[in-house]
Amino acid sequence: MPSSTRLTSSARKTVTGTIVAVLSAGVALASTAPPTASATPPSPDPTPAVEPTAEPIAPHRAPGTGTADAPRHASDGVAGWVAREQPSARVASMRRKEIGWNMAPGIDYRSWDQVDGIRKPVRAHLVTVDIVNPANSFDLISTAKVAATTKMSWMTAQTDAVAAVNGDFFDISDTGAPLGVGRTREDGLRHAPASGWNSAFWVDKAGRPHVGELPWIGSFVKKHPKIKFTNFNSPTVEKHGVGVYTPAWGKTKGKSVVDGQKKVRSVVIKGGRVVSNKYGVTSGKKVQGKLLIGRGRSAKLLKGLKKGERLKLTWRVKGAPKMAIGGDRPLVLNGQRVVINDQLMHPRTAVGIDEDGNKVFLLTIDGRQAHSRGYTMVELANMMIALGAENALNLDGGGSTTLVGHTDAGQLSVLNLPSDGGERYVPNGLGVFSDPIS
Repeated sequence: MPSSTRLTSSARKTVTGTIVAVLSAGVALASTAPPTASATPPSPDPTPAVEPTAEPIAPHRAPGTGTADAPRHASDGVAGWVAREQPSARVASMRRKEIGWNMAPGIDYRSWDQVDGIRKPVRAHLVTVDIVNPANSFDLISTAKVAATTKMSWMTAQTDAVAAVNGDFFDISDTGAPLGVGRTREDGLRHAPASGWNSAFWVDKAGRPHVGELPWIGSFVKKHPKIKFTNFNSPTVEKHGVGVYTPAWGKTKGKSVVDGQKKVRSVVIKGGRVVSNKYGVTSGKKVQGKLLIGRGRSAKLLKGLKKGERLKLTWRVKGAPKMAIGGDRPLVLNGQRVVINDQLMHPRTAVGIDEDGNKVFLLTIDGRQAHSRGYTMVELANMMIALGAENALNLDGGGSTTLVGHTDAGQLSVLNLPSDGGERYVPNGLGVFSDPIS
């Protein structure tokens, strides 16, 4: 894994304050005088707690629980505070108490409080990465097993990342596994669906970042063409689909991965041969070899695999990414906002890429707290455009929203204020690395 580079205090810089004019579909920026620098993000203001401006809507179920049409704003499924409707399309926004420092060459942090019209304050935290600098790179950071969670600060420290934000939405109430694609530079593909949750931030072999769809494609080589693979180390196998599980998954989760369905079949392949073909699923067993779990019609197809039969599995992710991390949907594509929800406010996490592909923005917005109400999806997209993002992806939000990075004193710390009052256990994150150039 890449190692981080820390600068001396004298080499770190503060960032100037900014006044921002935010429009419903675009943003203009102008500079103002620099504020006083601080070694830590600004403390919450002693203002009354922000209250919802209408009755909260009914809580929606978390992603991965079988409710495909539910709004997906955060893995925790908490109902969002409802934003007041702005009186005009043009909203004046003021930034104040802005601070910042340089974490490593070409990796900068800033934080600021902002008031947007009548919607009360928000606090933003931003890491900007200059990838023209060949020392800087990205990677998926995660737990040792796919079906597990831990703190972002632990994952960041273990990998020597300079900074990191939380990543994919995940099966928060059950397996803990991420919903989308995950690929590390060193270990390769860890998890992915064939369809349904394929939006991702990824880096190609040339080191260029992208936001786009990354479907997983799996099959047997030259045999059983009717068997369609739908999931790879996923928290749920698609209805009538076949999921593939490897030792990276961890221990088997029983009926959790088939939504409690009884008509299922499990096949184990080791050394290129079928060694087991049984009805049902197991729980609490280490995955050995390749475990295939089929549901519904696919369970009937798997029944035809004979013990001792030679079978070769192959799979790939379209685009051949060097690293990848999933999110639930794009916010901005080709400079245009592509989300429409301007009602529900939550803590938010997003990643964006500038027009030239030379800079990447990691943004978190505090929420559900007195000092920061959170952002709607429209506000999040508008902010990414304001920062210069040509393409941007929404990552998991709510209590999962976490930014970890080095302070101006060089210490690794949680730089935002998570809405749970502390770090939530999550399965993965997007890490920023800086390798010294020899």
